[in-house]
Amino acid sequence: MNHWDDKFDSNDYIYGKEANAFVQNIFQMPSTKQEKVVLLAEGEGRNAIYLAKLGYDVTTYDMSQVGINKQYKLAEESNVDIEAIYGDITQSDLIPQASFDYSINIFGHVPNEGKQGMFNNLIQPLVTGGHSYFEFYSTEQLAYGTGGPKDESMLYDIDEIKNYLGHLPVKIHKLEKSEIDRNEGSKHTGTGSIIQGHLEKI
Repeated sequence: MNHWDDKFDSNDYIYGKEANAFVQNIFQMPSTKQEKVVLLAEGEGRNAIYLAKLGYDVTTYDMSQVGINKQYKLAEESNVDIEAIYGDITQSDLIPQASFDYSINIFGHVPNEGKQGMFNNLIQPLVTGGHSYFEFYSTEQLAYGTGGPKDESMLYDIDEIKNYLGHLPVKIHKLEKSEIDRNEGSKHTGTGSIIQGHLEKI
């Protein structure tokens, strides 16, 4: 078992079953066109199931088979369908290009050497005019101790993200750091320092 299999190997949903508040704020209305969304590092499936309930065609990628099994269990409980695929989101070209209307990564922190590949996988799978959203802990999060990696190299700052996006065909609609409360299961509890992004493929 890898690190994430060990972490998810519990009857509890360690980040809860409720979708992330940023996701809920963006996606409020049902999809009338069954638009396609891909979620990277989706873990136990809370955001995927929320979007599937709104009528989106949902695909997820994650490196934990235990997490994927929990995604399918939660989908069955919620009477929705998703497709969950095992894969390393830091490997560029993992996901079919120009295939999705939306891409999402919520707290899917990766090792420093994999960050460029992860951002490639957020943008390249989008159709032109498709939108990408992410929420990560910033490098300042270590001082808060309310969730996220303990390794600063797996956290982010805004200039770093701009560098990863520099060669990609994107328009940045939002890239902001803020202090915000997150109470998601047992792992994200309290006030933290986060970076939220909204990108459009051009």
